[in-house]
Amino acid sequence: MRIGVILASHGEFALAALGAVEMIAGKQQDVVALGLTAEKSLETFEAEMREAYETLDAECDLVVTICDIYGGTPFNVTTRCLLNGMDMVAYTGLSMPVVVELLLTRDGLDSVDAVRAQLTAAHAGAQQEILAPVVAADDEDDLDL
Repeated sequence: MRIGVILASHGEFALAALGAVEMIAGKQQDVVALGLTAEKSLETFEAEMREAYETLDAECDLVVTICDIYGGTPFNVTTRCLLNGMDMVAYTGLSMPVVVELLLTRDGLDSVDAVRAQLTAAHAGAQQEILAPVVAADDEDDLDL
């Protein structure tokens, strides 16, 4: 199953996230990052989303959209696209762990349910508390990260 991905955010977040993910996972095909900037109208952003969807839908078996926050403009545009018949899997919570997980595993995902399960698991594991041992002042030389 060939999976296309749209990343949508406020500002340049989606573009920067894709760039950072490509440092880890290499150059990615079938991925479009869209940013809603102060200079861009809602109509322009929605047209970009529509164009990205149509391009990916023509080449891919499934399109997955991940936008930054629930209730924000990228979310609203994504919802409007769904309501207008664009057949895609859509999630909020754009983050590097989720995007890395999706891009590194998408070639092995063979159904919409598998994509949903992978995204749900990635979201659940994305936030982890960092616990570091307390080091005494005289033991600082022993701290090796």
